[in-house]
Amino acid sequence: MSEFDREENLDMGDDLIVFETEDGEEVTFVIEDYFFYNGEEYAILTEYDTEKEEVIDEGSIVCKVETVTGEDGEEDDEFIPVEDDAMAEKLIEIANAQLAEDEEEE
Repeated sequence: MSEFDREENLDMGDDLIVFETEDGEEVTFVIEDYFFYNGEEYAILTEYDTEKEEVIDEGSIVCKVETVTGEDGEEDDEFIPVEDDAMAEKLIEIANAQLAEDEEEE
Protein backbone atom coordinates (compact mmCIF):
# COMPACT_ATOMS: atom_id res chain seq x y z
CA MET A 1 0.00 0.00 0.00
CA SER A 2 1.07 3.55 -0.61
CA GLU A 3 0.80 6.77 1.29
CA PHE A 4 -1.79 9.40 0.41
CA ASP A 5 -2.09 12.76 2.17
CA ARG A 6 -5.43 12.84 3.98
CA GLU A 7 -7.44 14.40 6.75
CA GLU A 8 -7.53 12.11 9.78
CA ASN A 9 -11.18 12.76 10.64
CA LEU A 10 -13.81 10.84 8.71
CA ASP A 11 -16.69 13.06 7.62
CA MET A 12 -20.23 11.72 7.77
CA GLY A 13 -20.53 12.27 4.01
CA ASP A 14 -17.56 10.05 3.17
CA ASP A 15 -18.34 6.98 1.12
CA LEU A 16 -17.43 3.51 2.31
CA ILE A 17 -16.93 0.53 0.01
CA VAL A 18 -16.55 -3.14 0.95
CA PHE A 19 -14.27 -5.56 -0.90
CA GLU A 20 -14.20 -9.31 -0.42
CA THR A 21 -10.76 -10.94 -0.23
CA GLU A 22 -9.88 -14.22 -1.94
CA ASP A 23 -10.58 -16.07 1.33
CA GLY A 24 -14.03 -14.49 1.75
CA GLU A 25 -13.11 -11.87 4.33
CA GLU A 26 -14.73 -8.44 3.96
CA VAL A 27 -12.51 -5.36 4.08
CA THR A 28 -14.00 -1.86 4.25
CA PHE A 29 -12.40 1.19 2.63
CA VAL A 30 -13.24 4.89 2.70
CA ILE A 31 -13.12 6.70 -0.64
CA GLU A 32 -10.64 9.51 -0.08
CA ASP A 33 -10.69 11.19 -3.46
CA TYR A 34 -11.57 10.79 -7.12
CA PHE A 35 -9.33 12.07 -9.92
CA PHE A 36 -8.76 11.69 -13.65
CA TYR A 37 -5.61 10.59 -15.46
CA ASN A 38 -5.36 10.06 -19.22
CA GLY A 39 -9.14 10.21 -19.55
CA GLU A 40 -9.71 7.46 -16.96
CA GLU A 41 -11.32 7.96 -13.55
CA TYR A 42 -9.50 6.68 -10.46
CA ALA A 43 -10.15 6.72 -6.72
CA ILE A 44 -7.87 6.64 -3.69
CA LEU A 45 -9.14 4.28 -0.98
CA THR A 46 -7.92 3.85 2.61
CA GLU A 47 -8.82 0.90 4.82
CA TYR A 48 -11.45 1.66 7.47
CA ASP A 49 -12.21 -0.20 10.72
CA THR A 50 -16.01 -0.21 11.04
CA GLU A 51 -15.93 -1.43 14.66
CA LYS A 52 -13.62 1.34 15.89
CA GLU A 53 -15.00 3.78 13.31
CA GLU A 54 -11.54 4.95 12.29
CA VAL A 55 -9.16 4.86 9.35
CA ILE A 56 -6.45 2.22 9.50
CA ASP A 57 -3.27 4.14 8.79
CA GLU A 58 -1.46 1.54 6.68
CA GLY A 59 -1.46 3.43 3.40
CA SER A 60 -3.85 3.68 0.50
CA ILE A 61 -4.78 1.78 -2.63
CA VAL A 62 -5.67 3.11 -6.05
CA CYS A 63 -8.66 1.79 -7.99
CA LYS A 64 -9.83 2.46 -11.51
CA VAL A 65 -13.49 3.51 -11.46
CA GLU A 66 -15.73 2.10 -14.16
CA THR A 67 -19.43 2.77 -14.49
CA VAL A 68 -21.43 -0.40 -15.08
CA THR A 69 -25.11 -0.92 -15.76
CA GLY A 70 -26.78 -3.63 -13.70
CA GLU A 71 -29.55 -5.96 -14.79
CA ASP A 72 -32.06 -3.52 -13.30
CA GLY A 73 -30.77 -0.75 -15.59
CA GLU A 74 -29.21 1.17 -12.69
CA GLU A 75 -25.71 2.57 -13.18
CA ASP A 76 -23.17 1.92 -10.45
CA ASP A 77 -19.44 2.45 -9.97
CA GLU A 78 -17.14 -0.56 -9.99
CA PHE A 79 -13.76 -0.18 -8.28
CA ILE A 80 -10.94 -2.20 -9.84
CA PRO A 81 -7.66 -2.16 -7.86
CA VAL A 82 -4.59 -1.11 -9.86
CA GLU A 83 -2.29 -4.14 -9.61
CA ASP A 84 0.81 -2.55 -11.18
CA ASP A 85 2.73 -1.10 -8.21
CA ALA A 86 4.65 1.42 -10.35
CA MET A 87 1.44 2.68 -11.93
CA ALA A 88 -0.28 2.87 -8.51
CA GLU A 89 2.63 4.95 -7.13
CA LYS A 90 2.45 7.27 -10.13
CA LEU A 91 -1.32 7.70 -9.71
CA ILE A 92 -0.94 8.49 -6.00
CA GLU A 93 1.68 11.13 -6.86
CA ILE A 94 -0.75 12.65 -9.38
CA ALA A 95 -3.59 12.60 -6.83
CA ASN A 96 -1.39 14.24 -4.18
CA ALA A 97 -0.31 16.93 -6.66
CA GLN A 98 -3.96 17.63 -7.56
CA LEU A 99 -4.89 17.75 -3.86
CA ALA A 100 -2.10 20.25 -3.15
CA GLU A 101 -3.22 22.34 -6.13
CA ASP A 102 -6.83 22.30 -4.89
CA GLU A 103 -5.71 23.38 -1.40
CA GLU A 104 -3.74 26.31 -2.87
CA GLU A 105 -6.87 27.52 -4.68
CA GLU A 106 -8.90 27.63 -1.41
